[in-house]
Amino acid sequence: MRTVRDVVAAGAGVALKPFGFEVRDRVLSEKPEGFPGYLEAAHQLGVDVNDYEETHLGWYPALALLEATTFQHLRSDSVVCEVGPGTGRFSRHILPRIERGELHLVDHSPWMVRFLESYFRQHQVHVHLGDGQSLPLTQAGWMDLVFVAGTVVALKLGTIQLYAHEFARVLKPGGVAVFDYIDPTTVEGWTHLETEGHRLADVYTYHAPQVIDRVFAQAGFEAFERQQIGKSTYFTARRFAA
Repeated sequence: MRTVRDVVAAGAGVALKPFGFEVRDRVLSEKPEGFPGYLEAAHQLGVDVNDYEETHLGWYPALALLEATTFQHLRSDSVVCEVGPGTGRFSRHILPRIERGELHLVDHSPWMVRFLESYFRQHQVHVHLGDGQSLPLTQAGWMDLVFVAGTVVALKLGTIQLYAHEFARVLKPGGVAVFDYIDPTTVEGWTHLETEGHRLADVYTYHAPQVIDRVFAQAGFEAFERQQIGKSTYFTARRFAA
């Protein structure tokens, strides 16, 4: 009898042949989450995997979310880092907005890094393998924006604090960090906790706003703003100006 592991790996093998990837056990050991399956399903339908994630999985449209939270902070020459980019659903919309800038993508999955390198092979996108709690970028004070969607919602507070200091390290004075977390003091956050928290207890985390504020204030941020989009609270913070 084939196991779930076998089925997922076999499906990933079909979808990844054009990319020249070796699959099966190695794929599943490289923390790809459900993305090989999404890629295979998109391949079968003949659509881009990022379109598939929105039209078939019902994920919130990336372009609308960026328009609400992020584009106002970008210039054509902005240097941007996206952490946990998945298959590039947000990255593909950020890239045209920074034609004279740089886009750096950081993911802790080797599978995802290889996929992103192939997906953006015709563009000047820099893809980095991270460790899930820091940024593999040695230069300090050179970025204009750090964007994170759908990643901090799963992080424990200690890891969020590590990232807060990393964001502060790489951002220029006045640079901006934008990310989402789940705030249980909001109606949407509390509803998510009650309906999904027990079922996905090993996936989602919940943090009160005053705790997030304290973590980022101590890391060197100010001018906090919030927007509620679905279950997520999108938090914007500006690096202290020099």
